[in-house]
Amino acid sequence: MADKNCFFARWTRCASWVAFIGVLAGCVVEPVGGRAYVAAPVVVVDQPVGIEGGLIYYPDYEVYFDPGARIYWYARGGAWIRGPRPEGISVDVLLASPHVRMDFRDSPANHHAEVVRRYPHGWRPRER
Repeated sequence: MADKNCFFARWTRCASWVAFIGVLAGCVVEPVGGRAYVAAPVVVVDQPVGIEGGLIYYPDYEVYFDPGARIYWYARGGAWIRGPRPEGISVDVLLASPHVRMDFRDSPANHHAEVVRRYPHGWRPRER
């Protein structure tokens, strides 16, 4: 009987450490099939953008697109996220909206405050 309690105590302690480490790393611990797995974080902050032509910015949605890497950048909850699709909007709707090419090649987080001032929601390119 004492052996079973000892095993359970070790297992519980191990599971607690896994959850604690996941929280410290900014990950989410999700139980799947009775086991805990630590999901990889999605948030990326201040990563360099390795493209030649600059990012494309969509002012109505405050989303940037890196055509070289085919990655979208956007801010959520105070953190910058990048991924293969923007959150909360379809790519078709985004691509049909007004946009402007940016000339910087580093993280949008470094320039976003100025970009939003120059290209606020509702911005449209001048007609020629």
